[in-house]
Amino acid sequence: MSYLTLSPVFNDLQPAIVWTHFATLCAIPRPSKGEARLREHLQDWAEARGLRTSVDTVGNLIVRKPATAGREAAPGIVLQAHLDMVCQQNAGAEHDFTRDPIVPVLRDGWLLAEATTLGADNGIGVALALAALEDTSFAHGPIEALFTVDEESGMG
Repeated sequence: MSYLTLSPVFNDLQPAIVWTHFATLCAIPRPSKGEARLREHLQDWAEARGLRTSVDTVGNLIVRKPATAGREAAPGIVLQAHLDMVCQQNAGAEHDFTRDPIVPVLRDGWLLAEATTLGADNGIGVALALAALEDTSFAHGPIEALFTVDEESGMG
């Protein structure tokens, strides 16, 4: 994550493993049909952790985490979330969703973005799936995470 500047607004949010991933999603622009940079970042992140990845012909990313030792026969689970976000800004706001990061703020216990959508649909689902892939503290069967593209503009 060296090229990302993660907002300090996430520093005290718990569980930290989830909010660190959500901070990454805020830092990397991800409009529909513009998810490639985020997908490549997540693929590199997963492969650096020894997780298998593949990308299908439309750009969906699949990340596979093998079962914990002794749990190989346990049923697998599939986690799914979409990488793109609703790209809407307030009237008068200047935000380029292909270039500018989302700027989150914490106000009265709520995480939000001042002039744009936050991207929590479905960014929090992506963050939760990544946290499950990263967490080594629990025993599990095989886990497969499917991160789809282009959900917000027609489910192409």
